[in-house]
Amino acid sequence: MGRVNDTVGTVNTTLRTLLMLVLVGGAGIGGYKAYDLYNEPRQLLADKQAELETTIESLKQAKGDLEASKQEVANLGIELAQTTAKLEKVEIAMRLLKVSRRMARLTVLDQREFAGTETAQSPSTEDADGSGPDNIMTTIEFVEVNEAGDPIGEARQLDIVGDMVYVDYLHVTFEDKYIEEAGLDRSTAIALFQRIFGEHQNAAEGFQLDEVGTRPTAYGRGAEMSEFERKIWEDFWTISNDKQKAAELGIRAAHRTAVGQLVRPGMTYEIELRSTGDMSIRPIDPGRAAVNENPAPAQPPN
Repeated sequence: MGRVNDTVGTVNTTLRTLLMLVLVGGAGIGGYKAYDLYNEPRQLLADKQAELETTIESLKQAKGDLEASKQEVANLGIELAQTTAKLEKVEIAMRLLKVSRRMARLTVLDQREFAGTETAQSPSTEDADGSGPDNIMTTIEFVEVNEAGDPIGEARQLDIVGDMVYVDYLHVTFEDKYIEEAGLDRSTAIALFQRIFGEHQNAAEGFQLDEVGTRPTAYGRGAEMSEFERKIWEDFWTISNDKQKAAELGIRAAHRTAVGQLVRPGMTYEIELRSTGDMSIRPIDPGRAAVNENPAPAQPPN
């Protein structure tokens, strides 16, 4: 009987132990499950928070990149505006460099031989030294014109010895920067006619055209001469010989020169001045020439 009781007690103890183990294990598992169920949302929240922070950082970076792009675009816009302005100035300068202004018109009214010291020659022949015959008298009409080619001032009829006509003039050219900037006073060269003469006459024997110290008729158009222009023409040779004075006025060159043309009877020539200061004498369509029907009598050289 005692052994039976001992056995029963042992069994009961074993069962209680097992039960306790089951209970403890179940509690442990339940606790783990409960912790897991409690911790999972927190972990998910932490992950979402980290993801949100990453997204925010990405957005900040994207915003920074966008601002940088906007600034770059703004800078490119400024550079484009500056480049466009420069190109416009260059285009203006190029147009000004190509501009030719009509200054005067020269019409050959008559060309004839006269009794000279040499054998008469045809006007179409030349002497051995390249000069034309010295027994040719060429009667021309000279008149200054405006940009439309209309006469301004009085037309003058002049007798020139020879068939090569020369026009000499004072001209002033300005520094390139003024042409590039299209400065009103200095964007183009200015000129002042001096004399017109034939190849067998000295310049001093030629006919006086514009007077030094006066505004050239061809670009004056009757307006008041500016102080800037007056200073140039009144002090022309002083300025021409004084590099510092010339620089102060933006003048690149100031000197006297002449342009010549072999002329033919009945032809009309146009005298033009380019903004570079080069003067040219070119034949024009007779239909554009307006010859004075009642020319003034020939005048002897001054």
